[in-house]
Amino acid sequence: MEDSEKENLFITFKGVIESIILDKRRNPKNDKMLDNFQAKLNMGLQTEEDFYLWVNLTAEKGKYTLGKGKLEDYDLEIMATPEDLMGFSSGENSTLHMMLKKNKYGFKKLRYDKSSDGKRNFGILLKLPKILVLDKLKPPKK
Repeated sequence: MEDSEKENLFITFKGVIESIILDKRRNPKNDKMLDNFQAKLNMGLQTEEDFYLWVNLTAEKGKYTLGKGKLEDYDLEIMATPEDLMGFSSGENSTLHMMLKKNKYGFKKLRYDKSSDGKRNFGILLKLPKILVLDKLKPPKK
């Protein structure tokens, strides 16, 4: 993967994550959840069978930042193709679907690993869909 392709993928992914957080902030019911979520995530975007573009997401005191590369001190590491993460974020793919089905490279669509201190942090993994998945729109009442 060329450097320009890596940069474009990072910019696109960053834009998607930022727009999801912004969209969730529009609903005051999400404020407490977004402000209380504290995590440092490494996310491997699998673009080829043996290549991952690593990005990191840090959530602290209601502020979310996405950076390039892996964090040395992190709470959870997840790996997925960009397409699968987009399907997950849009609500098209459920967490169960992501954990059980395989991607185009033959790996699980969403894989996760322990934190840098060896803890599994299942709580963060379970809260992740509430943060990264767009809210479903309800049809207007007539």
